[in-house]
Amino acid sequence: MITIRPADTADQEKVLDLLRQLMTGASEESAINQPSGVEVFREVIKGETGAVLVAEEGDELLGLVTLSFPVAIRCGGAYSCIEEFIVTEKARGKGVGGKLLQAAISRAAEKGCEELQVNRPSDLGYPVYLAHGWEDLGKHLSLRPGRTAQ
Repeated sequence: MITIRPADTADQEKVLDLLRQLMTGASEESAINQPSGVEVFREVIKGETGAVLVAEEGDELLGLVTLSFPVAIRCGGAYSCIEEFIVTEKARGKGVGGKLLQAAISRAAEKGCEELQVNRPSDLGYPVYLAHGWEDLGKHLSLRPGRTAQ
């Protein structure tokens, strides 16, 4: 039976392994920095700045979704953003992604967020979002301060 639950410190290595799968093929700049990744994971699971929700069956993690809780005047306070969303290849097509998205929506609502966003969904994730009622609103821009623009 597949269950969705908040991650805890015991999930740290499995979560980082799943995120490495997500980042496969990404640029070296996008790779997970192990020491800071561990620190961020431990901070996020506290629940104030975000959440990590995992899907598991037995002792195996099948997927995860991470949320952040930024604040914006236009939203009247906190909103939520999906930062990472991955389902293992083995678990795809079994409803795991939908369950994770529903859990993310519920967690954002519990936190009082009026809006939930996702930026630059993967090619695999994009149709999952659309199938669960998400609306494509267009462009996403990014800049890394301190790096020389080209």
